[in-house]
Amino acid sequence: MMKTKSSLLLFSIFILSGCSIGPDYIKPASNIPDTFHNAQEFTKQSNIDKNWWESFQDPILTKLVTKALESNYDIAISNAQLEAYLGQFDQIESSLYPQINGNASFDRKYTQNPMTNRFQQPGGFSTYAASLSMASYEIDLYGRVKRTEDAARSQLMASEYNHRNIGLTVSAGVCASYARLSSLNDQIKLANENITATQEIEKNTLLKYKLGAVSETEWLNASAQVHASRSTLTGLQAARTAEETTLNTLLGENTKNITVGSMESINIPEIPAGLPSQLLTRRPDVAIAEQNLIAANAKIGITKAAYFPKFSLTAMMGVQSDTLSNVFSDPTKLWQITPVASIPIFTAGLIDAQMRIARADYNQSVAIYQKTVLTALNDTDNALAQNTKAKEQLLYNNQRADALKKAFEQAQLRYKIGTYSYTDLLVVQQNYLAAQQQAIISKQNILTTTIGLYKALGGGWEN
Repeated sequence: MMKTKSSLLLFSIFILSGCSIGPDYIKPASNIPDTFHNAQEFTKQSNIDKNWWESFQDPILTKLVTKALESNYDIAISNAQLEAYLGQFDQIESSLYPQINGNASFDRKYTQNPMTNRFQQPGGFSTYAASLSMASYEIDLYGRVKRTEDAARSQLMASEYNHRNIGLTVSAGVCASYARLSSLNDQIKLANENITATQEIEKNTLLKYKLGAVSETEWLNASAQVHASRSTLTGLQAARTAEETTLNTLLGENTKNITVGSMESINIPEIPAGLPSQLLTRRPDVAIAEQNLIAANAKIGITKAAYFPKFSLTAMMGVQSDTLSNVFSDPTKLWQITPVASIPIFTAGLIDAQMRIARADYNQSVAIYQKTVLTALNDTDNALAQNTKAKEQLLYNNQRADALKKAFEQAQLRYKIGTYSYTDLLVVQQNYLAAQQQAIISKQNILTTTIGLYKALGGGWEN
């Protein structure tokens, strides 16, 4: 009868355990617009491939991004952090179940008579024992352990989203650095051509000055242009060296020369913007903020459970014998069960203070989540606008370069028939080279804003 009552008591306790105290999580309301303000020219519904960098259709770039995702040290650090959070979660989850240990012992004792200074039993006596023991197991009557598991799960998910966010940051960084490096290579090529042009102008002007056809001031101005063009080349070369260092760091390598394609080889993709509400499921930073909020909500329940009694249970069941052969055939049976209840009676306001902290942390997490959502929406809207204006700028600069190209071709024809001076021809050529350089920079800008838009949208995604 006693055994039946104990079994019913334990069954009732386990049934009641798992009822979690504290508030259930409810996602905070956010002011989400129906459409992006600057998404008029962008597709509202479509998919972006997970390997979004392949949309630039540059095999060298794709190879570099793949390498960075394998070798970047920030990604390696986040991998280790994620593995640690996974271990912590498994550790906490194990506390939901009783921990049972097996024990075996051998005890040899001697008893000596102090009067005769002799052993009472020659050879002494032995005790053999085997048992199963359950370490102190908390009966989760009010859901404290369950809330602890919920918080750990959310922290694990936040670590996973942080890993994705770092991967997105690294891949976007490689793409942006690659675009800048390609642009600098093309600009350096044009800068060398510009030096040749300014040197020819300076040489021709010097000849005219010696013949008295132009003033010394005009020749000095032409000479100054040569030095200016050389200074421009030096600045571009220094920028290229710095950009190679940046890209090598992203690749997890020591600084070395990196071969990249020309700007013409990089495709400008069309990006579907989707809807603002979809952004909340795409961006890792938003997901991180929400998981932190879920964890903060669970910690309110953990803290609230401290107001209530805490029940734990230890148990042991085993056998004992004075001979090894009788341990399992004819042993002395042992068992022990020890329920323990711990009730907070006087804490001098400690639990109340912990509750204030938990609720304050939750309110802070709500504000951080709502701020993250707002930042994500504004970042995306800004990226859409910047990408649109970069396309317009590229169009205008290409039209300017085309016009100056025609002017240069006409100047060449006029020079051949003797109606245009060589100096005037070189000036037109210099203007044409400058327009080409500006067009290259505009292509770099549109690639950079496109990469920024991919990142603002959260990388690859599917409806």
